[in-house]
Amino acid sequence: MATLAAPPATAEPSAATPTPDRSSTPSTPPLPATDNASRLATPERWITRLRPGRNVVELGVGVGALLPSADHELYQYDTTWRRYAPAATSLAVRAGFYPLALLGVEAEAGLAPTRTDAGAAARIFGARGQLVAQLPLYSVVPFVLVGGGLLGTGGALGRDIDPSLHFGGGLKVFATRWIGGRIDARTHLGLAHTVEASRTFHTEVLASLVVTLHRPYLDTDRDGVPDPGQRARSEDACPREHGVRSLRGCPDDDRDGIRNLDDRCPKQSGLAARDGCPPLVDEDGDGFYDAGQYNIPEDRKDTCPDVVGVAEYNGCPAPDSDGDGLLDLIDRCPKDPETVNGFEDENGCPDVIPPDIAAILGTLRGITFGFLSDRLSESSKPILARAAEVLRRHPHIKIEIQGHTDADGDPAVNKALSLRRAMSVRRELVDQGIVECRLRAAGYGGEQPLDGSDGNTARAANRRIEFRLVGLNEDLIELDTNPGPSP
Repeated sequence: MATLAAPPATAEPSAATPTPDRSSTPSTPPLPATDNASRLATPERWITRLRPGRNVVELGVGVGALLPSADHELYQYDTTWRRYAPAATSLAVRAGFYPLALLGVEAEAGLAPTRTDAGAAARIFGARGQLVAQLPLYSVVPFVLVGGGLLGTGGALGRDIDPSLHFGGGLKVFATRWIGGRIDARTHLGLAHTVEASRTFHTEVLASLVVTLHRPYLDTDRDGVPDPGQRARSEDACPREHGVRSLRGCPDDDRDGIRNLDDRCPKQSGLAARDGCPPLVDEDGDGFYDAGQYNIPEDRKDTCPDVVGVAEYNGCPAPDSDGDGLLDLIDRCPKDPETVNGFEDENGCPDVIPPDIAAILGTLRGITFGFLSDRLSESSKPILARAAEVLRRHPHIKIEIQGHTDADGDPAVNKALSLRRAMSVRRELVDQGIVECRLRAAGYGGEQPLDGSDGNTARAANRRIEFRLVGLNEDLIELDTNPGPSP
């Protein structure tokens, strides 16, 4: 049975569940106040919690006093008329049905054992029906009634039954959903004995015990979950907000199974593990979560949410403070730019080429071959052995072995010959224990002469082997000068 109650107060409108993203996630989701939660869960006060509802059956048994009129007409005509005693104990039973909270019908039977003024035993009885209108706002319920029936007598004055009307009012007080008390004061309108008056009045006061059947639980917010304090199997934890049964009557606007009171993101469908908020968003996919979301671990907040970053810089890319092309994460000298010279260029620190490396760079004097041949002379091998010793001391450098010829003859033949000679030097160094991947052979023929003049001396100077450092990007390191004596 539904109660006659005001609509639920301040229920927030539901909204479609948005897709989780940074723009829609609240930066500081509101926490429900503790005192507000306590207020919502507090049982409704007794004065309103037990107010009447619909479709209730009421049974009652009462005791009171009946004051028969001194001008009554309750006697059998062939007996002598006598007055009844001024007051009689009145007993009553009743059954009522209230299809509406404010209106019901009742059937009632009453008996009042009494005596006549001569002391002879008599009894007054009645059967009646009545319409009851009540004010169903509180657990204390005022009412009025009007009805009709039969009023009769038996005993010393014979047997007589007359029609009667009655009206009155009273007060009901409910202690629980099932038990209450009731006080009635009513007047029975019956026939009079004297000729002067055709009608007379009998006053009755009753105090009754009331038992209610089929009385529904009070449900203020009308969500199907009873208000607290009624000993229901399940009680409404939010009796003033329309909610869902599975959450004990509390609202869940985003329908994620977490009531608004506990949901840190009540407008977004989320996870129980995140207090009702959506999964954390990492827009750039670098393992750090975009700012403005609920409960981001302190060490996982992305300072640069739009670019892929690294842990050391809170989700931002590592900088290159000295602009040398090496990020500070791997730069051993992040404030000083690397000297790009082919020697330890990967550490990010300024440096100079060690003298022993500088000694083998440029033209490696003393390296000779047979006429139009790529076969190394025996005198060349000790020179290359000393060069190999330098390369072993510095295992991180790479060199290009360049072969050059003079400009006489076919340029294509010269270029092929210079490449074969460079490869011969490479093979010798590999035989000396140098890792092959550190050595690159190149032939330039007569394209890069040292001496552009004509003559045997110039041609001899142009026929040469040069060592050049190779940088990190496989590019040649430019030399300022051609080093002097070979090792």
